[in-house]
Amino acid sequence: MKKIKINYFKTFVFLLILIFTFILRTHNFDKTPPLGHLEEMLYAWSGLYLVETGTPVSWSTLDYPPRAEIFKGKVNFQGDPPDAYVKLYKPWLDEPPLFSLLAGWAAHLNHADRSSIIHSAYIRIPSILMAVLTTVMIFLVARLVAGYWTGILAIIVYGTTPIMVFASRMALPENLIALILITIVYFLIKFDVKPRLIFLLPLPLLIGMAGLSKPTGFLLLPLTLYFAFIKKYYKACIYLVLVTLFFIGAYFGYGIYYDAEIFWKIFNIQSFRPVGFSALGFFFTSPSYDIYTLQFVDGWYIFSLLSAFYFLFVNRNRREWIVSFAFVFWLVIVLLTGGEGDLLPWYRFPMFPLLAILGALGLKILVEKANFYTTVLAAGFLLGSRHLVVNAFRPNISPTNFRIVFASLVMPSLFYSIYKKGWLKQICKIIIIGIIITGAYLNTRFIYNEFEIRCEGAECPFGPPTALSSVYFPFIWRWISIK
Repeated sequence: MKKIKINYFKTFVFLLILIFTFILRTHNFDKTPPLGHLEEMLYAWSGLYLVETGTPVSWSTLDYPPRAEIFKGKVNFQGDPPDAYVKLYKPWLDEPPLFSLLAGWAAHLNHADRSSIIHSAYIRIPSILMAVLTTVMIFLVARLVAGYWTGILAIIVYGTTPIMVFASRMALPENLIALILITIVYFLIKFDVKPRLIFLLPLPLLIGMAGLSKPTGFLLLPLTLYFAFIKKYYKACIYLVLVTLFFIGAYFGYGIYYDAEIFWKIFNIQSFRPVGFSALGFFFTSPSYDIYTLQFVDGWYIFSLLSAFYFLFVNRNRREWIVSFAFVFWLVIVLLTGGEGDLLPWYRFPMFPLLAILGALGLKILVEKANFYTTVLAAGFLLGSRHLVVNAFRPNISPTNFRIVFASLVMPSLFYSIYKKGWLKQICKIIIIGIIITGAYLNTRFIYNEFEIRCEGAECPFGPPTALSSVYFPFIWRWISIK
């Protein structure tokens, strides 16, 4: 039996970064995104009603028959803001039940009131736990692709990029699909390296879970079939299809059981949402984590997008290609199902773990190349979180200071492009590494203090804190908190 060797230093670093990103993601997770997000309530109400009454009830803007409407009016959080005006339908059949049940059970265990807006601290608990598992899978995939330290860097990207952190908190099924997609990619890489049926066996179960959370999850089936066909595992293809069909049948059975007329009507509406060729443009021009924060300028997220598209054309090994292929595959799903002018942010959540890996690979290239181009990209994108802390009480950097700092960072690389001295390149590498570290620190400060920055001098509704949402950094909080 092969003896497993444990590198205690690397294990310690992994656990340290995992715990650090967990605390950062969890601190004030009930306040950012803000309390009362209706898209989250969509699943929370459905799940809580399912758990407590046996029938899904939630709001919808789709064309339900009048007989299904059971409430129309204002709801709020236990008599306090935020307020929302909704129509509640019974049975609610916009989506399958799996993720709703997860959010609903979390709310039920915390004695939530289903007649009001449900506290974010309750319904986001499953997403926070999923994010931990997603982080572990990101590390495992990135380590397979490019080694241990790339895995650590990918965790840092996923755990400190504002859009990715805030998105991973939300009580939305796309966060479960994100975990499932990155897990599927892990098994596909293992299968591609050494084709064995054991790597394919869990895939339809994962696809079934994704589909029972949101029907787009079933569209992961062709991704697995593609790799099975490449390796000529034709019998495995039959297995993948049959098991997935069982879960699809369960979804149809669920809807028909509650109300066949409503189910087929809603299914038809959902299946023929308007799509078109401008969707990819919306994908790039509306970076955000929440429908209320469109055009949230996050330099690390945008840099990760650029890295992802760079690796579509420059694949240095087969494993990088698989990650890039999975990224494009989900992009195609978004374009086919997301709506041409209604590309809501959460449709992109499943690709965030892949973006974190591709972004980490991009950061490595910045350091390896260490030239004028990469220094400009690093300084231009990775320090961008500085502007996110700006509000009425906190000024932005002055134009003079910005020009001095930016020029100081870029000038050595410009000199290196002329003189080609080895010591100049080393200086450029040190500058880029410093930019990456500083950028991650700025991200961390913003994420940790986002609620205080946004609500400084403003009135922001929030619920009572919980033990989990009150988690904070021991010792180092003084260097991260904004006073």
